[in-house]
Amino acid sequence: MRKISSRSFMILIMTIAFFAGLAYHTVNLVVHTAEWIAVPSNTHLPKHSQLEYAGKILDRNNVVLAQSVERKRYYHTDEQTRKACVHIVGDNSVNIATAVQTVYRSKLTSFRFTGSTLFGLGMPDAMKKIDDIIITGNDFRLTIDSRLQKTALQALGDYKGAMFFYNYKTGEILCMVSTPTYDPQNVPEDIETNEAYAGAYLNRALSASYPPGSTFKLVTANAAIQSIPDITKSTYVCPGTEIVGGHSVSCYQHLAHGLLDMKEALAKSCNIYFGKLALALGRDTMTDFANQMGFNQSFSFDGIETAESVYDVTDANDNQLAWSGVGQYTVLETPVNMAMISGAIANGGTPVKPYFVDTINELSQNTPTLCPPMLDKPTADTLREMMEYTAMTYGALDNHFRICAKTGTAEISDDGTVAHAWLTGFLVDEDCPLAFSVLLERVNSGSMEAIIAANQVLSAIAEYYK
Repeated sequence: MRKISSRSFMILIMTIAFFAGLAYHTVNLVVHTAEWIAVPSNTHLPKHSQLEYAGKILDRNNVVLAQSVERKRYYHTDEQTRKACVHIVGDNSVNIATAVQTVYRSKLTSFRFTGSTLFGLGMPDAMKKIDDIIITGNDFRLTIDSRLQKTALQALGDYKGAMFFYNYKTGEILCMVSTPTYDPQNVPEDIETNEAYAGAYLNRALSASYPPGSTFKLVTANAAIQSIPDITKSTYVCPGTEIVGGHSVSCYQHLAHGLLDMKEALAKSCNIYFGKLALALGRDTMTDFANQMGFNQSFSFDGIETAESVYDVTDANDNQLAWSGVGQYTVLETPVNMAMISGAIANGGTPVKPYFVDTINELSQNTPTLCPPMLDKPTADTLREMMEYTAMTYGALDNHFRICAKTGTAEISDDGTVAHAWLTGFLVDEDCPLAFSVLLERVNSGSMEAIIAANQVLSAIAEYYK
């Protein structure tokens, strides 16, 4: 019996591989003809902008936010609603990374092929029929309420900032607004050069991070409660200013708070109390608990990856470590993660992943998804009680709801006169289980501006949902 030479054997193997590959790709072409047709590089498709045939985008109440009519894209009839929703809906471009019309651009239009599998393969024109392509739009229904969107935009006023309200039980985002904004139906010609529109493409709720100020005290409190026995019962006398780590740490306007336990320290937002806690806990413990509560990582939902919240005290001295415990130093926080921290406290320690795409062509796209726990249930229950007491201490929050909250004033000027105003919290309400964060950039009146803005949205929520 004659042996097959190694060269002949290799030729045989290569021949078998070639025909196997040819058979695979032929079958694949037949099975996935429709997908091939939809590829943008297929020059046999009719010329279009990908939105000319796109489906409708609707809010949770089936209000049309965007639709294509006679191959033109139109947005909501009210200018303020268009501006309020642009960072979620998008415009005709792909400049807004968090928008449905950017992330789901290809899914907004559906191509169904009914003709020959030879279409688009360079075959003679006589063998191709453009009429065999049926182009339809896919309708997206979102979880947002366009009425709340408009209210939030009005509440933010002339400030740059963000508002984020979501259901901490289901994950549905009811309101997510970022400013500055613009009209997608009439995009300003000077949007790239006018300082008034600087950052207008950025969704500040998801894609920007800021010094969190005293809202970060929730993280420090969590670390302390789980690490230091009976810490909630210990007391401290706040003198207004104290040397911590060799340099001073001071409370807002150097106000002396007097005798405090943790509950009072959170309500009165004592910097010295929480600064000394951070120093006592140390770099590693503070970092571990910050990481557990969403820092130094991003997360994804609806095809979007958020910006990272940052807690890095690797090179911090003792005084800087103390300031990190009150949300200063180099600490940065995203509004979405701040809302998720509040949602986790409301939910017994475990946050639910947010989302805003509800259905595509009436088919559900999301279900409630639990994220890793941020804190244990006993600690969550303790912080919930403290946050409710804190909200009652403000005496300025909307009275339609039982609210648990924490303010923050993140100083960004040397003299403390300019700061970012924060408010985060949640509603204890079966009809409206909402967690939220509000951020206003560069205010001159501390956190009160954030409270005033939040109250406008809370009042609208009470009107529509309670």
